[in-house]
Amino acid sequence: MRYPLTITSLHDRVAVVVGGGVVGERKVRGLLAADAPVRLISPTATEQLIAWAGLRAIEWLQRPYQDGDLNGAGLVFAATNARAVNQDIAAAAHRQGLLVNVADAPAEGVFHAPAVTRQDGVIVAVSTVAGRPRQATATRDRIAAFLAQEG
Repeated sequence: MRYPLTITSLHDRVAVVVGGGVVGERKVRGLLAADAPVRLISPTATEQLIAWAGLRAIEWLQRPYQDGDLNGAGLVFAATNARAVNQDIAAAAHRQGLLVNVADAPAEGVFHAPAVTRQDGVIVAVSTVAGRPRQATATRDRIAAFLAQEG
């Protein structure tokens, strides 16, 4: 069974995101909204990730993942387009006792990021047991619309 929780303070825990594509960008966007320091590891990145790095909103190590990259991490996101690399990241995170999310194989991680909406001091996170992100996103959007009407 699942155990939902809300992390209330990430400001002193580096979140390592490995992968500079659209999935990595989505992970970074949520982390920045939570005021988490982010270290992006990827040889390439989306325009938005490059912009955040240019503003120093994130640290970008412009190279492939390598052993030791998870040192000092609080959260880890394996979001590359290479299955073997994501497996290596997950294995390293597990060895170090780190919380890890694996984008292309959720069962290899220990958590997944829910669909979130933030409005007027309220945070609503929607998650599914069966790993159905479209259902979680649609439900989140309905809740966001309801909150907007009530606000």
